[in-house]
Amino acid sequence: MKDDSSSVMAFDALYTNNQIQKLKVLLPYIEPSMQKNIAIYIKYMELRYTIDLFKKHPFQVHSASRENEKPDIKKLIHELKPYSSEQEIRQLEQMESMFQTMEMYQEMSQTMSAMQEMFPDMGSDGSNNTSDTSMTDMLMGMLTPEQKTMFEAFSNTQA
Repeated sequence: MKDDSSSVMAFDALYTNNQIQKLKVLLPYIEPSMQKNIAIYIKYMELRYTIDLFKKHPFQVHSASRENEKPDIKKLIHELKPYSSEQEIRQLEQMESMFQTMEMYQEMSQTMSAMQEMFPDMGSDGSNNTSDTSMTDMLMGMLTPEQKTMFEAFSNTQA
């Protein structure tokens, strides 16, 4: 795995020590009947090390620079996929599609507002009653059927 596992590797490096890492390296060379016990011992040592580390240094597991940033959902989903089952991957992809639709809705709403400010007569029926239906119809024509459904569902919750 390339850069996708960097968060996992960083976490593992933070909550272990060289002694534990050596046991992990030695595990395949140990008699098969003992490997189960050694694997359990390794996990126990990692837990003890983590507990001791938090007692000595109570810190959080996130970057301070991320406190005010919005999470990158696409990146998060991409990082979770290698550790997910097929059903979980489909659910993650549905979530990703939903977030993309919400982003598109926000962009379309901003575009429509800007267009109405720039061209107040656009979509007018000639009687100075401006209507944004033609602009909405034009923008809706650019969406896939799934995106239209998500857009309409999201629009109904905003009303």
